[in-house]
Amino acid sequence: MGYVDPHAEMMRAKNRRFARVDGQLFARKDRWIVPVGPMSQPYRLDRGQCRELLRQLGGLWVMWTDGFGPHAEGSEWHAVICRRHVPVEEVASGNTRSKLRRGLKQCEVRPVEVREIARNGYETYCAAVSGYGHHAEILPTAEEFARRVMTDEPFGDIRHQWAAYHGGKMVAFAQNLIYDKTEVDYTLIKLHPEFLNRYSSYALIYRMNEHYLAQEGFEYVTDGFRSISHETGVQDFLMKEFGFEKARTGLHVHYRWPLGPLLRAARPFRSVLAKAHPKADGLFELDRLRTRP
Repeated sequence: MGYVDPHAEMMRAKNRRFARVDGQLFARKDRWIVPVGPMSQPYRLDRGQCRELLRQLGGLWVMWTDGFGPHAEGSEWHAVICRRHVPVEEVASGNTRSKLRRGLKQCEVRPVEVREIARNGYETYCAAVSGYGHHAEILPTAEEFARRVMTDEPFGDIRHQWAAYHGGKMVAFAQNLIYDKTEVDYTLIKLHPEFLNRYSSYALIYRMNEHYLAQEGFEYVTDGFRSISHETGVQDFLMKEFGFEKARTGLHVHYRWPLGPLLRAARPFRSVLAKAHPKADGLFELDRLRTRP
């Protein structure tokens, strides 16, 4: 697991809270704690280790997965991954082939230095986030955006930057996390909505898949785990147009006391509570999806 030390150093530099357990890396994300590493890797924690992680890092629960494979059949928890790049001429759908060719003709896609995103990615970022409706983030200033992006600069070996251009203008960008030669996590992708009709999304995903899967030989790329907080069409798009698939894995959750008993007691009232507190519905769904002991 050669990725552990570089990722720990990056999180330390970004002032992100993390801890090591038996050589595994875990980090605080919002109100919960998750592993840092490939989704295909099995992670293991006992109750004592979970309690210690919650003591060190805070949060309300620890969640982890146990890798891909036959043991996960029947699980509703999954990552969305792609194992093979499909060249344009081998794409089965004529409609998809047409969109790919138009995107590749109209958009130039390439890896870039982090400074390029910091200088020229702000407009795309704001336009993309503003289109999320009630899920939109609070927009940073241009200076805040640039400072945040530049924190990636010392870690170019594990944090890759890509951009798509139309007529010399950046219209999409991606920031990817690298875990050895196993996984490339398409952590953040932003598309300027005014240029979607130039098929920038097709060009960006195609070139990244080509690079990582066909040229560099990574085992797979991923768009992350399934969402529990809101509907997203991105993963459906990737599965339909680029051959991404659902890789099932068991989901394990350990709650800080007394959250577990409270969830069990409140489960019959889920629909009522979800209307009053929409974020609570995501937690109920997480609890429903976890692997039972």
